[in-house]
Amino acid sequence: MLYIGPVEIPGSDDHEGFVSADTADGRATGIWSDARRAPAVAYRAACECGWRDDVAFVPDRLGHSAALRAFVDHHFSPVTGSPALDPVRHFLPAWAAVVGARELAPAMA
Repeated sequence: MLYIGPVEIPGSDDHEGFVSADTADGRATGIWSDARRAPAVAYRAACECGWRDDVAFVPDRLGHSAALRAFVDHHFSPVTGSPALDPVRHFLPAWAAVVGARELAPAMA
């Protein structure tokens, strides 16, 4: 998730968030992977700067949303000093989320 909110936040370009999937073999997916397609045992918020949240979420739709919210609350807001940001309104979703949403949408007849 890349910050696109209404005001410029210094340093925000260095903190693009994503959902990382923990796999059963102990690996974690990176920013270029769609965590929803991994054999995940948990989801975690993560950032391109290398930060990874300690909090794990159930690997389902709600866990994915919770991990995105956790990126904002646990990392982006504390680092940038910008509280109360909404992941839906103030951030551009990761490309994997956009591509995944298109693939999951029903085909138009």
